[in-house]
Amino acid sequence: MKRLFPEESGSRARIEIIPMIDIMFFLLVVFIFISLSLIKLEGVSLELPTASSSPISAREKPLDISIRKDGSLYFGQEKVTRSELKNQLEALSKGGSPKRQLIISGDRSSRLQTLVDVMTLCQSLGYADLSVRTQSP
Repeated sequence: MKRLFPEESGSRARIEIIPMIDIMFFLLVVFIFISLSLIKLEGVSLELPTASSSPISAREKPLDISIRKDGSLYFGQEKVTRSELKNQLEALSKGGSPKRQLIISGDRSSRLQTLVDVMTLCQSLGYADLSVRTQSP
């Protein structure tokens, strides 16, 4: 009887690994292209400016308004609502303080609309010297 797979002397069955490596690289490339196609590339490429701080004039201590990332407002160290901030700024403007400098500090994650609302409020009350505090590069 003839054997279908004759045993050759010293030869063993081998697993060829090179085709398996080719398949793995192909799958890797496919997954990379699929993941790139899922990312929406609708943004505009910008080179954002850095701000260097300029010295604050020493005529009077500036008023400080802070905006936290949850939208809460602070006037100095005191937490206030928008109506309370308006009342305090009105009281200061009646005392002749609209010429005082206002510095608005906002958390990086805070909403832009909150900053715009505070700046609009300050300008409507006559405060013209508004600054936004930034971090030096």
